[in-house]
Amino acid sequence: MTCCIVLVGLTTACNPQKTGESAINAQEEEVKIPSLHGGWTNISMTVEIKTEPDTVIEVPVGKWEEILGIKPILTTFKADSSFISEYRNLGDSLFMTSTGVWWVANDSVYMEEQGILNAYHFKIHHDTVTFTGYIDWDQDGEPDDLYYGSQVRAAL
Repeated sequence: MTCCIVLVGLTTACNPQKTGESAINAQEEEVKIPSLHGGWTNISMTVEIKTEPDTVIEVPVGKWEEILGIKPILTTFKADSSFISEYRNLGDSLFMTSTGVWWVANDSVYMEEQGILNAYHFKIHHDTVTFTGYIDWDQDGEPDDLYYGSQVRAAL
């Protein structure tokens, strides 16, 4: 029994509890999640559309312009929780924008645009982010189409 008490005492002495400011600083160090703030340009995408039979749209890296006939979409996540996505034709002329609000909760980003809310699980690795989520790609009223896309941080 004395051995257990000594062992607990040594463990506590070797691993002191962090209190006050040092505990807050330790938490901040542990929670450093790369930020979505800034611009991101699409590089690839796969959408599995729930139809009969199911349809898959696949845009591999380097094929965006060839397959979709537009420049990769640039989405900018602003610090005020707004976002803007810019769509440009192959001549680099802006032909459409979409705007909305965004926020992050845990490992998901929520994007609301014109009353439609989409949630994506996201992972950032260096300067690339991947988004995975169910959306209503075919606009049939059901968010049952699986979207997987990757984007690279844009130099703005």
